[in-house]
Amino acid sequence: MKILILCTGNSCRSQMAEGFLKSFDSRLEVFSAGTQPASQANPNAVAAMNELGIDISGNKPKSVDSFLADPFDYVITVCGGAQETCPAFIGKVKTRLHIGFDDPADAVGTTEEVMPVYRRVRDEINNGFKAFYQEKIKLAMDQEADGLKEIVKEKYGKIAAQSKEQNQSSCCGATSCCGDEVDYTIFSEDYSKSHGYNPDADLGLGCGIPTDFANIKEGDHVLDLGSGAGNDCFVVRAIVGESGKVTGLDFTDEMIEKAKANNRKLGYTNVEFIQGDIEQMPIPSDQYEVVVSNCVLNLVPDKQEAFAEIMRVLKHGGHFCVSDVVIKGNLPAMLKQDAEMYAGCVSGAIQLEAYLGIIEQIGFKNVVIHKQKAITIPDSTLLKYLSPGELAELKHGGTGIFSITVSGEKLSPLNPTA
Repeated sequence: MKILILCTGNSCRSQMAEGFLKSFDSRLEVFSAGTQPASQANPNAVAAMNELGIDISGNKPKSVDSFLADPFDYVITVCGGAQETCPAFIGKVKTRLHIGFDDPADAVGTTEEVMPVYRRVRDEINNGFKAFYQEKIKLAMDQEADGLKEIVKEKYGKIAAQSKEQNQSSCCGATSCCGDEVDYTIFSEDYSKSHGYNPDADLGLGCGIPTDFANIKEGDHVLDLGSGAGNDCFVVRAIVGESGKVTGLDFTDEMIEKAKANNRKLGYTNVEFIQGDIEQMPIPSDQYEVVVSNCVLNLVPDKQEAFAEIMRVLKHGGHFCVSDVVIKGNLPAMLKQDAEMYAGCVSGAIQLEAYLGIIEQIGFKNVVIHKQKAITIPDSTLLKYLSPGELAELKHGGTGIFSITVSGEKLSPLNPTA
């Protein structure tokens, strides 16, 4: 859901509101703007928000005019006084709201004298937007997330019934020409030279090879999220050897059964597959040296909860390495919101900066992007969701869809700066 918060002046109220909404729910896309934006975030507003553990120092003030071409679900004005004094927004909006607050920048005096005003307005904004989120947003987003999960489960259940070759060519596979023309394999990379590779487990659904950068060692206990038919798990098994252990977690019953069948053929006793939701893993805490995932977390509606779960199940000193799909720039709404493209790894993706922000907010350290690759989607596919003009803008306007492979560490409390 996409929200724009507007106010007159230098926009410190809208920036505080943006900070609170983002802290309530990482699924929200929130932007703030003012009619006369300052060159940097208001230092008193930054200090007041920092007292609650919310950092808005990087929220560079923006002009309302810079958002006129973007469609929004909500545009909310927060200036005090009469609503008609607030800045007008002439772009595409589903719902307009006004939640007014005093401007703390009007306070005069020393820092000690004005900070109580900023704290009061901060707390009023917190309460006002918490009520807005709970009454207008949360239920709708939770229902949407549940629906999208069912779409993912249904689509990947069908994909599990066929081989990689069938999914790439069959009229009833992942690239079906029978009404479901999404190509789920356009992101995939070649695993065939990886030690431990099993062709029966490769459905071509990944967007990288995270095991190449995961620094897995012999004897490690490794968790693969969204393990599918077991492709990454069997590659990991070749690295950890007999003394290690590999666990695959997948949301789809059909994928779990296919992975178990593949494992029975291979005869591995230290590889297991379990069914579960990445947002609520049925796994005890502090279990794994390494967590990997390949083109799956972008399908999870609540990525903040997913990375929090990764943090929970990792041992202290452990790390994750995931390949995923992210967006740079403003992807046109029709492409991003389409549920079929969501199941195909595009519309579930979020902005690269937001993705990395979630990882750092959860507390991972030493975050590194090991690989980044632009994804080329055929024009014939894009034109089902975009006008010719939007397609040209997508190609030449700096916007794009990328696969990244990124890692981060859960530092030990005994060595918090390692």
